[in-house]
Amino acid sequence: MEEMDGVNESGCSVRRILPEETWAIRASVLWPEKLPDASCAMPVDNGVGVMHFGVVQGDNVVGVGTFMPQQHPDLDGAIGYRLRAMATHPDHRGGGVGTQLIRHAEEALQAAGEGGIWADARKVALGFYAGLGWEVTGPFYTVPKRGPHRLVWTRFGE
Repeated sequence: MEEMDGVNESGCSVRRILPEETWAIRASVLWPEKLPDASCAMPVDNGVGVMHFGVVQGDNVVGVGTFMPQQHPDLDGAIGYRLRAMATHPDHRGGGVGTQLIRHAEEALQAAGEGGIWADARKVALGFYAGLGWEVTGPFYTVPKRGPHRLVWTRFGE
């Protein structure tokens, strides 16, 4: 699992991580009502084809994202991976951590023959995905306890 990406100017690199290595950031950023323990596990975490990527600076995981095989009913069948529970530690926002994580995952999934990624993105993150060149489509919808979201997606090779 020591697959590493290039190190960016802040000394961060991307690698595959274990599901439990996502818990601290999931709790602090996405699910503040939870402790950074098994309560932050998602049922899909150990599923077939699921990949967890972490942006690491020194010994600290500062950004996380979980990518799972799942097609969206309204998208082209080639877009077969879903991004869930992506977050960057507040002290590392604005420094390219999220972009580094997404670009690494895009490259890994494209190399594996996948056609694209989709996500349910929080309203506050829509500009981030648009800045990556992802499509932001459809109406807003509410995710319980998490607020307004929209569908975002990218197709590889376009």
